[in-house]
Amino acid sequence: MTLYIDKKLNFIDTNVVTTLGSWHPTLPLLAVGSYNQEKGGYVTIFQENGLALEGCDWPVLLSNQVTALAWHPIRKLLVVGWDGGELYIWLEYSWARLEAPHTAALTTVTFSPGGGRLLASDAAGSLSGWQSSSGAPLTAFHHQLGDIITLVKFCTPHPTSETSIRGLARAAVEGDENALDALAAWRPRTTAKMREGLQPDNHACYAAQDNGIILYIDHTGACSEVLNAPGVIVFMDIINTIYLLVAWETSGGVSLSRFTMSSDGSLTTDTHVRMTARNGQCIVLAGHYSIAVITGDNLIRIWDSENGDNDVLPNENDVTMPGDIFTSISYCNLSDTLCCGSGQGNLYLWRRDHKSRWKLISSTAVKGTVKEVYWGSEGLMNPLLYVNCITNAFILREQHVCWGYSKNMWMVQKSAHEVSIIGKNNATSNINSSITIKTFAFKDNYIALGDGKDVQIWMNKENDVKFTLIRTFEWKTDVLILYNDMIVGVVSPHIECYNVSGTKIGVLPSSEGEGEPIAITNTNRFIAIATIDGTLKLAEITKKGLRMPYPAKNCYQMIEDFGEIMRSSLNCTGLYICLSIANAGLAPDPRIYLWDVANDVITHTLLSDSKSPPYQSVPISILWDQNDPRLVAVHMRSSDFDHIHLFFCHESKLYEYKNWCPNAEDYFSSDFIFCTLNAPYVVILTQQNIKRITLKEFEEQSDDEPNKAKQVLNFLFYMTTGHLEKAVVIGSNICGTKNSIVWDSLAKMCVSLKRAEVGSVCLTKMGNIKGALMMRKVLNDDTMNDVSKVGVLAVNLGMIDEAEALFREAQRPDLITRLISAKEGGLNEIINGENEGENLLLIKSAQHKLAKIMWANGETAAALKLFESAGTLVPHVPRMLIAQGQASVLAQYVSTSKDSNLITWWGHYLESIGDLDGALDAYGRANDFGEQTRLLCHMDRIEEAEKICNKNKASMYQMARYLEMNANQTENAVKIYIKCGAITSAIRVAAEANAWNLVWRAGSCSPQHAVYAASILENAGQNERAIALYQKAGKPHMSLKLALSSGDTAAVISAAESLQRVEGSLARSLATHLKQAQRPAHAAAVLATAGQVWIQMDIVLQMDKVLQIYTG
Repeated sequence: MTLYIDKKLNFIDTNVVTTLGSWHPTLPLLAVGSYNQEKGGYVTIFQENGLALEGCDWPVLLSNQVTALAWHPIRKLLVVGWDGGELYIWLEYSWARLEAPHTAALTTVTFSPGGGRLLASDAAGSLSGWQSSSGAPLTAFHHQLGDIITLVKFCTPHPTSETSIRGLARAAVEGDENALDALAAWRPRTTAKMREGLQPDNHACYAAQDNGIILYIDHTGACSEVLNAPGVIVFMDIINTIYLLVAWETSGGVSLSRFTMSSDGSLTTDTHVRMTARNGQCIVLAGHYSIAVITGDNLIRIWDSENGDNDVLPNENDVTMPGDIFTSISYCNLSDTLCCGSGQGNLYLWRRDHKSRWKLISSTAVKGTVKEVYWGSEGLMNPLLYVNCITNAFILREQHVCWGYSKNMWMVQKSAHEVSIIGKNNATSNINSSITIKTFAFKDNYIALGDGKDVQIWMNKENDVKFTLIRTFEWKTDVLILYNDMIVGVVSPHIECYNVSGTKIGVLPSSEGEGEPIAITNTNRFIAIATIDGTLKLAEITKKGLRMPYPAKNCYQMIEDFGEIMRSSLNCTGLYICLSIANAGLAPDPRIYLWDVANDVITHTLLSDSKSPPYQSVPISILWDQNDPRLVAVHMRSSDFDHIHLFFCHESKLYEYKNWCPNAEDYFSSDFIFCTLNAPYVVILTQQNIKRITLKEFEEQSDDEPNKAKQVLNFLFYMTTGHLEKAVVIGSNICGTKNSIVWDSLAKMCVSLKRAEVGSVCLTKMGNIKGALMMRKVLNDDTMNDVSKVGVLAVNLGMIDEAEALFREAQRPDLITRLISAKEGGLNEIINGENEGENLLLIKSAQHKLAKIMWANGETAAALKLFESAGTLVPHVPRMLIAQGQASVLAQYVSTSKDSNLITWWGHYLESIGDLDGALDAYGRANDFGEQTRLLCHMDRIEEAEKICNKNKASMYQMARYLEMNANQTENAVKIYIKCGAITSAIRVAAEANAWNLVWRAGSCSPQHAVYAASILENAGQNERAIALYQKAGKPHMSLKLALSSGDTAAVISAAESLQRVEGSLARSLATHLKQAQRPAHAAAVLATAGQVWIQMDIVLQMDKVLQIYTG
């Protein structure tokens, strides 16, 4: 969130017309060429505050105008060209004229990237080269070319680690341009202060002439023609060190061509596009490969020369003034901002966000028609914008919106002099300051405002939103920190302390080797100071000034691969400092470092999604809670999304408190500034309005219950740090209702920590009886491992993605498939996913369900394919088509199908409507010989049926069925039944025909059918055959009983001999029968198998030959 505060340039004379201007590349100095009818042409050098630089005697040429300006890239050296051919230099507050070989108006004056070479050209076609590395420039060469040089562009020097901030960040994202833009747009520009000494340089350049020819001028000054364009060249620049972009006018339009540069200066055409543009001021490079062109009255086209993509500005929702005509355009590499000026004096500023989308961030107006706009900076740190309106000129300074917050009121800067205040009860008021508000601090009843020179103190009564100015005093500080009635500021290289009455209390000096402060933050009375040399200091604000409770610490000694401190913040007790750094290559480090000051222990936490480079997210803001020393927040930025992470600090470690904001995208999808953390609120600034985001667990609490709020914070602390049992105890004291969101949070933490048993308790507390009963059953299930149990807990909490991951970890593909099928769109996910190792039946079920849905939606073709894959094409699809009256569609589909089941179904359908020949053909296509045989028999085409009946068992069965209806074919029917394996049918047919020999024959085919046949024969009185079949079936007891009942002694003896053991009662009955049949030996043997020894002995004693009988 930024404001652009304009300052009109104060010229010494009136009625001044500004002709051109130029910013110093690294210093906040602006050179402006002007013209006055009485005085003539002259140059003024302005500071960033709009005031002319003091102590300079400006050169004035009565009849001439300034035509060219150039700043040395490092030194305070300005070269000015006039329309009379004069060259003047300004070097450290003094002016001097260069003896130059020019007699006509200077058209270009340009320094090389490192400042070692100066080129000047005039309207007579003269070109001079100068050595300018130190002192005044000295002539190196002079050429009389004849044609006028209009544009000069020096080649880019070989890149080094200090070439640019964007170059430093590239290593962190490994060439990801989107991530690179995200990093470069917010990164602290402290590296700008480290650029001292020699800079890389390249004396070779390209020069465009008014006849369309481009010359390559090497480091010796030798010229060679490398391009002859078919028009007047209006723009020329170098893209990403390897391409030369050239624009020339032809036929009312502008052609843009990109050329590849070689080491000898030759050019090779790479890509080309044609657009409409008015002049060279309507074209500008806008990033690595992008070019912004004003192509209409109020239209900007941004062309990506690398991939050919185009963006158009303004966006659909951007508001511009009706009838406005864009006149000039400029791009700021520091903030990735594009500025466009218009004929009505309006300035529109677009900034590329971390998703590479251009957003209108501000629109402001100045007096007059904007002729040109140029970006500069305060030491490569804060962007400055020069606006030339011909009769007026302005400097616009970009600064962050100032804000203040307390629980009773909050305030936001609305303009350069105004601050809007809103009370807790929506009471409002304003502060209108007489100074330009650059710095701001608010605490309790005081507000401190500063403009870099003076500080104003405003005061209110308790809880009153109206503030009154009580004091103004001089203090040149760009930082203000307010605590009670003490104010802390930075007057480099020291930290100073004043009270609200304007009395200086003391100074905290910077010792030799610490470096000047580059960042200072506070939490209540403690402040953290980071210096450019990597020193980190902690100070406490007291009534007597500042004191350091602990010695300063050098991060080079604490952190490996340290480059510089980017962000630092300390807790409200001054015991812990959180910081983010850049590594030795000055690329942002995604880790958050925690320094336990008292124990001098430092740990780090990696928040990036990636555990190794390239890291796609980095911390851009760190803030501790104002009252709770355990709670800290980190604002992370990635190329896709911004998010605020909350952590609890415990024993020198950070534990992330997740899911604190369920509607994060509603707050963080748009641009915002993270202001402060004051539990239970996370405070952000968006669209110049303060928004308070309540922590999820506090939504059921009231602001008037501070004790309850402390309990909730304790609950969150124990929950986050893994002390779940303590969290359960505190949660029971907090919650008045069972469905409290507190239990939901704890249950989700149980998923993260894999504590299923505690999660089950949380479900009970939440009133989720179904989930609690399910968890009780799962916890007692020995077939489920611990990870699977946690997965079931995740399902009950609606954490479907987490549950899927847990089931995969537990190697339970069956649970995974069931889970996915229950999700919206899960059927598609199952069907299109990898099926290896998963439950095939569930996959087939998913295919069938999705097919039915698609069928209902009218997607017939796709549904048919899914029915085929699921194996459920028959009978569902034919039935549905017939029911819908689409028999013709089904017929066409069947004609091309190779599915035998479907073709057979179609044959049944044709047969049901009387088309027997068609049905026969269908059965033939399906190779269904059984159905063919059945239908041929039905049609009395017996000879044809007999030819195919031996093809398979089904056809033989159908033939046998036909034959059994003919009484004369009983024997053939039985034989065919036996042949096709339908033994039961063969026995049935033979029994119905009283053909007992056939029954016996069929029953003899297999032991399992022998019992069935024997029972039929037994009932028919065919005891002999029945007894034989019982024995064949392995049922000797049944055969023995039948033989005994029928009185067949031979059968009884045969059955008895096959038995190993006989029951006692049955053995006595058999022995009695055998004795009566004069078979005592067999009777004794039967009794022996039954263990009836004494009865056996009685029989033996009654016999004549005792020994022979006993032995037998």
